[in-house]
Amino acid sequence: MKRQRSDEQSDEQGATPGTASETLSMPPAEPNSAVLPMILSTLETIQATMAAMRKEVADIKETQLAIISSQRHLSNQVLDLQNHKKKFFTRVQDIPVEVIVQIFAWIPMRTVLHYRRLSKTINQCLMSREFAMLNVQTTDFQKGLENGIDRTWFHLPEPYQTVFASAMSEQLKKVGSNFKNNEMKPLPQSITRLTGVEKIELPCCKLTGSIPDGISALQNLTTLQLSHNSLTGPLPSSLNLLVALESLVLTNNQLCGEFPALPNLHELISVDISANRFTGPFPTVFGNSRALKHLFGSKNLFSVIPATISLLTNLEQLDISENSFTCELPAGIWNLTALSSLNMSNCRLSGSLAGVGALHNLESLDAFNNQFSGELPSLEIRTLGRLIDLHLSRNQLSGGEMLDMTGSNLRYVCVDPDLQRNMIVQDCYMNRCRHAGIGDY
Repeated sequence: MKRQRSDEQSDEQGATPGTASETLSMPPAEPNSAVLPMILSTLETIQATMAAMRKEVADIKETQLAIISSQRHLSNQVLDLQNHKKKFFTRVQDIPVEVIVQIFAWIPMRTVLHYRRLSKTINQCLMSREFAMLNVQTTDFQKGLENGIDRTWFHLPEPYQTVFASAMSEQLKKVGSNFKNNEMKPLPQSITRLTGVEKIELPCCKLTGSIPDGISALQNLTTLQLSHNSLTGPLPSSLNLLVALESLVLTNNQLCGEFPALPNLHELISVDISANRFTGPFPTVFGNSRALKHLFGSKNLFSVIPATISLLTNLEQLDISENSFTCELPAGIWNLTALSSLNMSNCRLSGSLAGVGALHNLESLDAFNNQFSGELPSLEIRTLGRLIDLHLSRNQLSGGEMLDMTGSNLRYVCVDPDLQRNMIVQDCYMNRCRHAGIGDY
């Protein structure tokens, strides 16, 4: 009986471990593997959010530090303003030069000089070459100057003229304007920096001083027009280096000395040096003697006419009047067969007019008040079919062949009474002379 109970108990105890093992194997493995990735993804999201929050906190702290620093800086500035021992600029003349430069540098060149009267310091600053260099960098510096320099530049102080000329040396093609000066001013030396200029036309500008020797730098210059000024001194020999020059007009100045030879000027067409004080031989040496068409040298102190004048064979106008020549008229002058106008009045020239018939293009002949002698070359004058003006009075000419100008183009004749007897003219104004006090003209 006891053995049977013991076996039953043993069977019950032996069945217990198996039952427990079956209980621990629940729930199934497949549901657990689906939940795990969800947990891991949630954890990663939480970690990313925390990292972003930490960065935002760090940015906030950095901003706080910057604000604190700015507050400290502002506080220090306020303290500085409360420092009564520190100097403050309450007058314009006390402003440092560096500040003046920054204030005035961008004021246009045409108006900035109006502020020179504010103080001596400002005046010295605005008149410096350094300030001029900075000022011409303004945007309107070249406005209106594309075709030439205007009167503003002409009246600028020398530092501005120099800086301007240097800045515009290649672009500017013309120096000239239709204005008149109200005061005497020297010809700006800085004009020699305008190496790209082709025309200088400054008549009636009350220019004084001499023509600068540095003008030879203007290798593109074709026209030099400085008439009706007060220029003085001799012409610089460097004028011979202006190889592109075509027209030289220096009328009515006070230039003196001998006129320089210009053998390098092969393009020269017109020369007008009337009403100056040039001495020595009349100019006849040019680079291309056949290119010259107009030569005016009246009202000077020339004393001799070189024989080389005969080389100017294409000359159309020649004026040698009102000089003090102490020579005979060179016979070579009758080689200038292209002449339409020949004026040699009031020159004290001697010799003969024989040969004038070669000037078959002549329209005007003025030999008034000289010492020409011999017979009047009537037959030669008769062949001058284009002749309109003839002025021969106040010479020592004698009658010769009868001068019959019937049917000619002659309109104005001025001769001495002795010669009138040997002249036959029709539709002509006899003794209508262009010279003051002679005849009715």
